[in-house]
Amino acid sequence: MTDIKSLQAERDQIFNDFYNYRLPKRLPVSAMFGAPIIAQYSNVELTDAQYNFKLLKEGAEELCERVYSDTCPISIARASTRFASFYQLLGAKTFKMSSSGFMQHPNVEGMLVEDYEYFIQDPYACIIERVIPRLFKNLDPSSSADIAKTIPMAMDSNTADTADALSFIKPLIEKHGYYLGAPAGSGGFTAAPYDFLADQLRSFSGISKDIRRNRTQIIEACEALYPLMFNLGLPANPSLLGSVGTPLHMPTYMREKDFAEVWLPTYKRLCEEYASLGVRVSAFCEHDWMRYLDILTELPAGMVLRFEYGDPQTIKDKLGKKFIIGGLYPLELLKKGTKQQVIDKAKELLDIMMPGGGYMFGFDKGPLVLHDINIENYIALTEFVRDYAVYPNAGESYGTPLNSEQFSFDLTDSLKIKSKYMHNWDEFKQENPFTPDFAKAKFEKYDMNMFKFYLNLFV
Repeated sequence: MTDIKSLQAERDQIFNDFYNYRLPKRLPVSAMFGAPIIAQYSNVELTDAQYNFKLLKEGAEELCERVYSDTCPISIARASTRFASFYQLLGAKTFKMSSSGFMQHPNVEGMLVEDYEYFIQDPYACIIERVIPRLFKNLDPSSSADIAKTIPMAMDSNTADTADALSFIKPLIEKHGYYLGAPAGSGGFTAAPYDFLADQLRSFSGISKDIRRNRTQIIEACEALYPLMFNLGLPANPSLLGSVGTPLHMPTYMREKDFAEVWLPTYKRLCEEYASLGVRVSAFCEHDWMRYLDILTELPAGMVLRFEYGDPQTIKDKLGKKFIIGGLYPLELLKKGTKQQVIDKAKELLDIMMPGGGYMFGFDKGPLVLHDINIENYIALTEFVRDYAVYPNAGESYGTPLNSEQFSFDLTDSLKIKSKYMHNWDEFKQENPFTPDFAKAKFEKYDMNMFKFYLNLFV
């Protein structure tokens, strides 16, 4: 047990050094296996596991024994997980379980062109009144009875599934001495306003038409959405060890002019205002962002930029001193390459990205199913990175710290969600005059929890 605690303390120190701009003794290794991989590895039907995650306990334990990782590699209960029961109870069109048990996201359109005007006036109201009933049939206000039973059942289901997953993940962290993670309340998840608008509101095909026909309305819609996206991801307890995740979907499908003038302004503002509060943004730059590298240099220092594709040396040269870089190792090689090819590619990438610090080893994309990887190659890779990615000058400072620009903003507009559906304390106080003023924070917390329930349906 003493050895395990020492290993855990070492891992905690490695992450603490890395995210506080000190070269760690070595790069941390983070393997990650979601429910589909664990189910296939365990010969458990994923359709069964979706309703009883404890069926994955044995396979999860075996993977932890076989695959080296400094963080717990079992990711069932992380924010990216979409539990089948939750979406089925809501009658969701946004995420549907396939015959294999995998949760799929079809191209859906919850917001119509004619909704733009109302959306710009009150995006939260538009989402509740128009978008949600179209995409979640059991939340249709025409049937108040359905809503009355659906929301508490869905929330209970989500809580229970999370607890089932955590019931064996927490013991794995203790048994293997994995990194304990960032402080509670220091992380979050949100979306670039344009991506939120595109992903499940207007759909990919819809937004692609709108950018040509309704350009001004998109810009106004992104501005109207901004306070919602800001509050959705805002951590309660900012820390350099935590971050707000933002998967960036749409830019590589856009013209550079549209990217710079329509997509970028609200996302850049989001990153800058978060930085002013000591909140680090972690962005996954999906697809190939090479044509945007110069524009990315305008984002706040200290962000994490994880890349799917691109030339590592160019990315390192242009962005490596200002940002923490992640990704770029080709997942496909784990499936098709020999063990030596897997190791040689890791050495090549590390030799480019490690000097000077600021690189977090990672894949270009996360494996979704067991077929995406050769498990023996995966084992060889993580052990190689652990042993090779060592800094002889550990402890030296690197990079450009978060908010080096010393951003300072009046965040009144960003923090205030103006909607008829948000709790109005003044009106509440008039109706309930004996309520003490200190209760205001309690009611606003309840209001924010409900806001996040509805917005999280779309991210």
